[in-house]
Amino acid sequence: MQTKASSILEQAQRLAPELVRLRRHIHTHPDLSFNEHATAKLVAETLTKHGYQAKFVAGGIGVVAEIGNGTRTIAVRADMDALPIEEINQTEYCSQNNGAMHACGHDVHTACALGTAILLAEMHARQPLPGKVRFLFQPAEELTNSEGISGATLMIKEGALDGVSSAIALHVFPSVPVGKVALKSGPLLAACDSFEIAIKGTGTHAAFPELGVDAVVMASHVVQAIQTIVSRRKSALDPAVVTLGGIRSTTFRPNIVAEEVNIVGTARYFKADLGELIKEELTRCCQIATAMGGSSTMHYIRENPVLNNDAAVTEVVRVAAQRVLGEAGIVEGTLELGAEDFSFIAAAVPSCFVFLGAEIAGDRRKLHTGTFDIDERALPLGTAVLAEAALDLLRP
Repeated sequence: MQTKASSILEQAQRLAPELVRLRRHIHTHPDLSFNEHATAKLVAETLTKHGYQAKFVAGGIGVVAEIGNGTRTIAVRADMDALPIEEINQTEYCSQNNGAMHACGHDVHTACALGTAILLAEMHARQPLPGKVRFLFQPAEELTNSEGISGATLMIKEGALDGVSSAIALHVFPSVPVGKVALKSGPLLAACDSFEIAIKGTGTHAAFPELGVDAVVMASHVVQAIQTIVSRRKSALDPAVVTLGGIRSTTFRPNIVAEEVNIVGTARYFKADLGELIKEELTRCCQIATAMGGSSTMHYIRENPVLNNDAAVTEVVRVAAQRVLGEAGIVEGTLELGAEDFSFIAAAVPSCFVFLGAEIAGDRRKLHTGTFDIDERALPLGTAVLAEAALDLLRP
């Protein structure tokens, strides 16, 4: 099946108003991880409208749909969940759900994948596709369940990748200008672990601290020790980060010595042995509490492996994106300590994860903040790149 990238881009540009509408609707009504029922319903309704047989998976919070015929199957994946962040933007499409916001661009990913599905359905009606394209609309990229499992693994367990030869996905990137994509083969995004530490002491009246064991004081020493793991316990040549995302005590009163303090954090790295080192060093840091008369426990979860882009698939995507955006539209990606559960898909089948330029010129917005937003001109560009790449990957 011969295609012209310019034609695909023109068709995607024609869809721009619909892509904006879909993105803004999803942005206005964000669903948190493992609660994507409304978004999944919208996705299924949109796919059905364009001739797909949409199948709900993962307990109704994920959607799978397929188009085409033949033995070769390509997967296009989009994540749908929002973050527990209060939006502070003042736009006509800002979040209407208190405490929830699409601060990581998953509304964009879903809109682009839906746009790709619409384009390929229209093409298939004119001339059958030379294979099958399976769309995976995934829940819970941002969070794991009580078993440490995120949405990608849930989808894989239910057969979402059965028969798939390769997979592609994109992620908006606010530091890449609109009209460009960033691509890199090999390691791209870090492995991601999460942990929760409990520092336990003995509570007492604040006037008599000698009668207790102050969990806040012990926790402060543990926090300071953790800050030395990256700076003093590993080579500076190996990228890694350990971030503490929150700390809280069982009491929050000026006249009570707290009995327990909980600390949550994340570790990011690219080498497996470095991941083991970080876990060991965290355990060592927690032993400070024992030395000070208290105790500690740590719950450690290995969430995502390193996301590796397959060289051959990435080259196909690079050529396809170059035809859509021009040679100047391709920039070289770099290692990023962000993480993505698309890494499980990339570990199962040869895959490529693309960074889509979406920077608001002169006003770069940071991911995972209440002010995040994108330049919506990126929507048809992401749609066209996904469609062109999927078609190229279908060809033997």
